[in-house]
Amino acid sequence: MSSSSTPVPPGTPVDLRHHGHAHLVVIHPPFAAPLLPGQRPSAAVHDPEAARAAVLSLSTVSTVRGEGAPSRLDLPGSPARREELDLVSVAVWGSTVKITDPALVENGLPGALEDEFRAQKKRFPDARIVAVCDRNFGSAYLKVLAAVPGAPDLLIEGFDELDTIGDPRATLVAAGVDPGEASAEYVEDDDGEIADYNAFLHTLTGGALSVYVHEERYESTFLVERSEAGEDSISEVWFPG
Repeated sequence: MSSSSTPVPPGTPVDLRHHGHAHLVVIHPPFAAPLLPGQRPSAAVHDPEAARAAVLSLSTVSTVRGEGAPSRLDLPGSPARREELDLVSVAVWGSTVKITDPALVENGLPGALEDEFRAQKKRFPDARIVAVCDRNFGSAYLKVLAAVPGAPDLLIEGFDELDTIGDPRATLVAAGVDPGEASAEYVEDDDGEIADYNAFLHTLTGGALSVYVHEERYESTFLVERSEAGEDSISEVWFPG
């Protein structure tokens, strides 16, 4: 990624064909029992002060310009203008931190999401860290990075077809899933590929990325000032020249 991109002015519209979001989930030990597909996570009290500290720790953020009252967890919206790309949502439920930041969306090349994943992994070597980019800018792209102590790091990414580096079964087993269940419920036996990505991420993140009707969990949303790295990422991914 090049540096020192010219900032995109507020009010600049986002291409209507561009949709996407990126999440970063950090789960600190001690770890709860795995949350299996179909199991709903328990309601947990959100910590706004810890959420503010988490957003300030991101390489894409320089400072916080504003903070809304905590609101119920919801699916990320699709940004329509440049200023909406400066909204970062963070939830902290006990030992789980869930961050949603549009500046972490990648364009198929290693970028801000992978940089932040590696920075969080270095900062919290005993934690489980999962990073997800799911975007469609005319073609669908998915990237999943997972670091679970006890298993090699996992990388899944691609456009029409997904490539996997690592072993999804080993990642699930290291997260506490029974080996037989890991094969039967999540992974295709013939090729070792993940059969249901939503179920896989649900279990790996303890339901942090799942959103329910009548959601009982809360998150905070921050209006941030972007760092140079964050501005570069937004300019190059959301407003390619």
